[in-house]
Amino acid sequence: MAQLPIHRIEEIGLAAARAIAGGQVRAIRVRPALDSGDEPAYFLSFLSEPGQTGQPEVLLDIAHRVRDELIENGDESYPYIRLVTQDEWGVR
Repeated sequence: MAQLPIHRIEEIGLAAARAIAGGQVRAIRVRPALDSGDEPAYFLSFLSEPGQTGQPEVLLDIAHRVRDELIENGDESYPYIRLVTQDEWGVR
């Protein structure tokens, strides 16, 4: 299985998040890692407005769109999605 370059994951992630959540998504961070089953995964954090960070349906919709794009591009890694506020963004 091929993994895409990080800059491509960022493009896919931002496009998906903005399509679902609109312009309230301002930035992205991507961390490639292994999930709990030792499978390749991407942990995507999006800088967003406080009102959106607690909406599970938004997270699921973004994850599905990112996953579909990854598979379409030959990358079967699973995306884990977080929406974070400006306060959380500065804390790693």
